[in-house]
Amino acid sequence: MKTETPALTTRLLRVPLLLAPLVLAPLAQAAGTVRVSDPKLPFSVTLPSSWVGVNFKDGLSGVSLASQAKSPAALMRFTFIPKQGKTLNLKSEFMGFEQAVRQGGATLKLVSEKPATYGGVGGLTHTYDLTQKGKTLRMQIWFGNGSKNFYNFQLTDQSSTFAKRQPQFTAALASVKFK
Repeated sequence: MKTETPALTTRLLRVPLLLAPLVLAPLAQAAGTVRVSDPKLPFSVTLPSSWVGVNFKDGLSGVSLASQAKSPAALMRFTFIPKQGKTLNLKSEFMGFEQAVRQGGATLKLVSEKPATYGGVGGLTHTYDLTQKGKTLRMQIWFGNGSKNFYNFQLTDQSSTFAKRQPQFTAALASVKFK
């Protein structure tokens, strides 16, 4: 039986899964954190200032950054897609994401699932092990169901260094304020 991937999730899959060479720009020079608040974003977030901005040129709106300018690098993304009045089921969105990743030749193993709320927006967090071409990455993804937007906030890193980077991502999530 063929199932259709939810349209919003399909747009999120334009991200290179294995952190291919990145087009990078400096995020900030000072150590610590930097508050990112742009009129074009429906949220503000505090991010590690030692990370660098990434432009994937994939049409997604939001903020993307990498832990360093060279691969392998961890990746954080804080993206959103206007819902345009649609009602979303986050479990269905995750199922669509999983199906699309598998169709792309990768394997996914769900490590954990839990509800989570950031900045007053409810959502669902999944943590995965993603394997493609013999390389395994760990991904933590939060799908948020805002009143106007669908949010995808994620951390992707090598399994061996994920635990080191996760506190930075957790702090960024806790800092999110929706407008």
